[in-house]
Amino acid sequence: MSSYDSFDQSMGRTTVEVIGFGRRFVAYFIDGILLWIILIALSFCAGLAISIASDPNEAIGLGLNCLVILISVGYFVGFWATTGQTPGKMAMGIKVIGVDGQPVSWGQAFIRYLGYIINSLAFSIGFLWIAFDAQRQGWHDKIAKTYVVRQETTFSNTDAITIVPSDKDGSPILAVILALIPVLIITAIVVIAILLLLGPVVGNVFSNIVENLETPVP
Repeated sequence: MSSYDSFDQSMGRTTVEVIGFGRRFVAYFIDGILLWIILIALSFCAGLAISIASDPNEAIGLGLNCLVILISVGYFVGFWATTGQTPGKMAMGIKVIGVDGQPVSWGQAFIRYLGYIINSLAFSIGFLWIAFDAQRQGWHDKIAKTYVVRQETTFSNTDAITIVPSDKDGSPILAVILALIPVLIITAIVVIAILLLLGPVVGNVFSNIVENLETPVP
């Protein structure tokens, strides 16, 4: 247990260190690379399956692309709800925990992922919020009621706690710069997933348009 995650006898409070952008940036980067590899592999398999199928159709491609999206959701939600740590967070020695000190529930994990989507739709302001928030919470943390802390951190909902940012002496500008990289990674993953899902549909629409243009008018 770190010096920050300790019980202060004089004040009668438990001090909890919440993680800033340094470690969270590296964790995001690791997760982004791993998820990118998974999505690329699944995309390749989906294309291969459609190309060799005796009767390929849009349903096959749509089903496989939906699977890609489910993998993305399952990756984050599954790890948060079962261990509180994605592989990236495991590597950095940090975890996601409820503000009451309890492990993240499946409901909280799913809400937290929805927060990712909200952050992206809001031009990533929700991610950048972490750099300036006193409790180092992004919008996804706030709506899911979670903190990101050291993996050895423990406290209960009956404890009086004091939150101390791990990067309290750091530069907000540097934090914002670091924030942009994982935001771009996550945005790229979401865009790829959407394109994979809508690709067959859009392609079919354009094919129909071309066919109609080529059809001679009687």
